[in-house]
Amino acid sequence: MKSIKSAITVIALVATVFSYGLVGAESITVTMESVHKDSVKHLFQPFMPGGLAISRMTEELPEIRSVAGLDIDAPLHARLSFLDSSAEPIVIVGLDSDGQDIAFAAADSTAQPQRLQLTRGRFDGVPADDAPRAELIVSPPGQSSEFKIELFILRERNFVMYRNLELRLGEADIGGQRYAIALVKSPNFGAYSPLADSLGRTSHDILIDRDGDGVFLTYMLGTEELEDETFEIFNPFILDDQVYKLADVSATGDRLVIEPSDQTVALTVGFEMPNVTVTRLDSSAIELTALRGKPVVINWWHTACSPCIAEMPELNELVEKYEGRDVEFLAIADNEIAELPPFLEKHPFIYDIAVANDEAARILGTAYPRHVIVNDEGKVVLDLTGLSSDTVDQIDTVIGSLLSEL
Repeated sequence: MKSIKSAITVIALVATVFSYGLVGAESITVTMESVHKDSVKHLFQPFMPGGLAISRMTEELPEIRSVAGLDIDAPLHARLSFLDSSAEPIVIVGLDSDGQDIAFAAADSTAQPQRLQLTRGRFDGVPADDAPRAELIVSPPGQSSEFKIELFILRERNFVMYRNLELRLGEADIGGQRYAIALVKSPNFGAYSPLADSLGRTSHDILIDRDGDGVFLTYMLGTEELEDETFEIFNPFILDDQVYKLADVSATGDRLVIEPSDQTVALTVGFEMPNVTVTRLDSSAIELTALRGKPVVINWWHTACSPCIAEMPELNELVEKYEGRDVEFLAIADNEIAELPPFLEKHPFIYDIAVANDEAARILGTAYPRHVIVNDEGKVVLDLTGLSSDTVDQIDTVIGSLLSEL
């Protein structure tokens, strides 16, 4: 694990035995080091986890024509938000007198805006080749330390997208073996503590280099039997046939506690897909267990997810390729039913369309798009999160392999 170890300069590890819960269970406290995401991108394959949050820009502040003594043409603003904090920094964008992009940020509507230093460039997951970008330090009330985010400004789409610039790395002895661990915070939260949203979900990730190859696998590749190395922070995980859970995480992410667990592992490759009920647009219900006997290809998406929209034409081609074959294509939207008909008029999607209830949403998480393939016995054989150039090819390969076995 040299490539991971070289990124960790100081790691402290403490293990203690507690007398409650599982008999003889060991509680492992791990000290985690803060690192800049871009300095360790090579440790994550095929892409860096953590994702992007989106805030829509609006023109509802007509009084903003001048900021810090500079005139702004075509002003827009976006209010950022974090689910665990009352902090709502405002980003103001526009054009200067030369027609060049200009941007400012303020802690809130009463604070003096400060000009942001803009650069340009591409970032994975941003649907623009040359988007203006800037760094912003956020100090939410109640947080023990400030944190830094990076902004991506897409004026043509009325979006400000942002990501965290920090993650945590550490190592731990678990079950007699030493594992490299990464902790990645969702951009929707200001702290690392596992505070969930109203549905009990968070997209913080814990990653464990289970095979010791020096990189963290961020989704399962093809049909190879590889061990999953990425877990949502609330979900239990398996190491050498023992189930563990992340019992505690400090707000700053510098300390986490891992304990053995008797919880049932949720959506995990190699295990049975949890049964969920979803609702079609005609209000009829579907239970996933009712689809046993054939492969089921699940797409988890949202109407505001631009990567979800971008991949729909290719997914439609995949449905057409397997027309008449014994395979189910089910697109589960994290939306209200009423939001879907007008969206589908603009963006045709020929999967069987359904919406999630609270339990399905909790199991499928907050990262879009997500593709899950379940075999004819109801076991998860593929779980991909995010959009990449070979996503559809991987789905196609797995479908072909499963159908050849029937």
